[in-house]
Amino acid sequence: VNTTIRPGIMRAAKMGLVQSHTTDLIFTMEPQVAGEHLYDEFNRGRILALFRHPIDRVVSKFYYLQTATWEKTYRPEWAELTILEWAQKPSEDENFMVRKLVGKSFGDPVDLHDLIVAKELVRQRVVVGLMSEMEESFKRFNIVLGVDENEERNKKCMDEFFGEKEEVVRKDDESEGHATGQGETVV
Repeated sequence: VNTTIRPGIMRAAKMGLVQSHTTDLIFTMEPQVAGEHLYDEFNRGRILALFRHPIDRVVSKFYYLQTATWEKTYRPEWAELTILEWAQKPSEDENFMVRKLVGKSFGDPVDLHDLIVAKELVRQRVVVGLMSEMEESFKRFNIVLGVDENEERNKKCMDEFFGEKEEVVRKDDESEGHATGQGETVV
């Protein structure tokens, strides 16, 4: 069952996925919907989340969607824009995480109450990781999940993923750092 989308979450709820105890971990882009429909007072979940600096996230989106022909949101016209021109356009990214956490659709207004609810949800239910501190974040997640990093198999996995500090090269996002000066301020 695909718990990354709303229809999949509803299907998982009908199936009693969480209550069946057949899975320890689900992935979703709809935390509010998953929390409301999959979990209950006897089957409580925790969220493991990697947060990225909002400017890094939108700048990455700007560059990524210029070339990502496979995405529904592909925007080749953005290649003609500077980051400053793009940042001055109206954006649905405003309050992105608050919207996701409280279950509001893009276009729905968010207010101070929504921000307070989202912050409380993060405080109570989320194990926070930071994209800028990936290795430390995965160590936190491993502790919560009961993964023993001293076990040979797990140690090997961490070493392969993170390597030695001198060997770590970010290949996942070459766009970070593009927002500088006035462009960053506007973004």
